[in-house]
Amino acid sequence: MKRIAYNLMECFLKKSQMRIRYEIYSEIAKKENFGLISRTLKEFANQKKEISIWLYQIIQQLKKEELFEYITVEIKNPTTYGTTLENLEASIKEEDEEWQKLYPSFINTAKIDGYIEIAKKLNEFSQIERNNSQRLKMLLNLIKKNAFFEKNKISFWKCMSCGFEVAMDELPNNFYCPMCGHIKSYFQKKTLQLVENEIYNQKKEMSGWVCMECGYEVALKELPDNWICASCGRSKAYFKRKTLKPKDYVIKTSEVEKARWVCLECGNEEEIEMPVGWKCPKCGSPKG
Repeated sequence: MKRIAYNLMECFLKKSQMRIRYEIYSEIAKKENFGLISRTLKEFANQKKEISIWLYQIIQQLKKEELFEYITVEIKNPTTYGTTLENLEASIKEEDEEWQKLYPSFINTAKIDGYIEIAKKLNEFSQIERNNSQRLKMLLNLIKKNAFFEKNKISFWKCMSCGFEVAMDELPNNFYCPMCGHIKSYFQKKTLQLVENEIYNQKKEMSGWVCMECGYEVALKELPDNWICASCGRSKAYFKRKTLKPKDYVIKTSEVEKARWVCLECGNEEEIEMPVGWKCPKCGSPKG
């Protein structure tokens, strides 16, 4: 049996498992009053479902070539089942492992076996995983900064060459894009601001708990004995009952403007701080 069949089955199994985990994590986030995160994870769960369906259909086509009935593969099975913060950290680790290691290997195998269209599709999935990872990192950063309970802002950077996004307040001077290799000058800074969703906040108040140490709120009727604050790590003893107003948030994005440059040779426009030695990506004309 060709290696491509094993690879697609491994992808199918991993995506199917990720779908279920995201659905579980979505419910946990909802209980912890992270409506935005809950919806994002539910979106990812549906995304994994669609990818799984495509993979299984392609496996059916490969069966016609080699007439196999079963495929045996061995995969790692994550078991994280914790707070939203813990679940996000585990999800980021898995998404990163897939787009950085798993997919490049599978894409290469598909090309070697002559399945060019499958390789292109796997590359699309790899980009999805990459973007998922960055979105999860931004949400995780919002939790760590307690921004879900304070109207806060968070910065991230987007590569103007390939679209890669990285959740960092500031980029180091020697930073380069892990996808296309462009240096820091090619990145544009953007700002995410968390604002309350007024329509959602018209719902009824609910019973919950508030941490007396940091103000973290959780919408649960009762806290388990081993409860730990997701924000500051304090135990259940630091929480007191409180009537909570439902909170939900939407993210608004603002961009830091950069100078626009126009190539006098071909008219191509760029919004980057042009480094020394820069050349127009369309016609090759040097910065002048």
